Amino acid sequence: MRPADVPYPRGVPAPRPTSRLAGFLVALVGLAIVTSACQASDAGEAGTGTGATGEERLRYVALGDSYTAAPLFPLKESINGCLRSSGNYPTLVAEAEDLAVVDVSCSGASTTSMTSRQNFTDRSRPPQLDALKPDTQLVTIGIGANDFRYFSAMMFDCLAVAESDPEGAPCRELNDRPRQERRLALQLTEIRANVARVVDAIGERSPEARIMLIGYPQLLPETGQCRNKLPLAVGDWEFVRDLNLRLAQSVEGAAADSGAEFVDLVEASQGHDICSAEPWVAGVRGDPSRAMGLHPYPAEQRAVAELIAELL
Repeated sequence: MRPADVPYPRGVPAPRPTSRLAGFLVALVGLAIVTSACQASDAGEAGTGTGATGEERLRYVALGDSYTAAPLFPLKESINGCLRSSGNYPTLVAEAEDLAVVDVSCSGASTTSMTSRQNFTDRSRPPQLDALKPDTQLVTIGIGANDFRYFSAMMFDCLAVAESDPEGAPCRELNDRPRQERRLALQLTEIRANVARVVDAIGERSPEARIMLIGYPQLLPETGQCRNKLPLAVGDWEFVRDLNLRLAQSVEGAAADSGAEFVDLVEASQGHDICSAEPWVAGVRGDPSRAMGLHPYPAEQRAVAELIAELL
């Protein structure tokens, strides 16, 4: 994930309502590549009209960062924009059920991008929550990893120091200090609070919407390494794996705090880590035809769409 706008700490959150689930039942089955007819401009009105059965299409808004945008699978947005794919999981779900979708997911987005503009070198994007309407019926959101540069620190900062001690644990050593440990714990607490606040804000803007919070997959295997794909120092693999899982747990905690339905990608991604024979996420070098480095492959996006279909 690219560096993004970062929220300042705001303390431990107050208790939240236990549920924001609405009574809309949406049946989603199958997968397909979306056509441009299912896409709408950022923060714009979703396509209205009727579907193949003559009924009005359900309104679906997709929010999130690059694990929702799925850059390079295949690329739809320009290089200085959100790097949003025309085949990510929101578009797969929408095409399968002929939903009226507005997908405003954007690479580099953090929780502050939900309520503030996200700026690029030659343009800016409106707050993602501006895409919500009172009659929005389904919202999916995957967010949190870019707060406090968490993902970048977890991956890119650890990769940057790996060659200083390839057989040791230089990244762990840099963070294995009381002050750093407290900072990390506070960041994870704040990510949980920030994501829960976003879900609360979605419920306020779209009170009839069914809200689904999408987690993050497990990137590293439980045992073993593949330094050809992810050249971390040998002793840092367990440390980075722990950071990955703690991030996923924070997002899951935000779902519990806010009452959102949770799509658990850690469990679903078992056996599909970066080192596996069938990875869901690319290694650091990526694949120009399928995925940006350390970002989802098409298989991961199809799997997420299937999980959403099962819940619905």
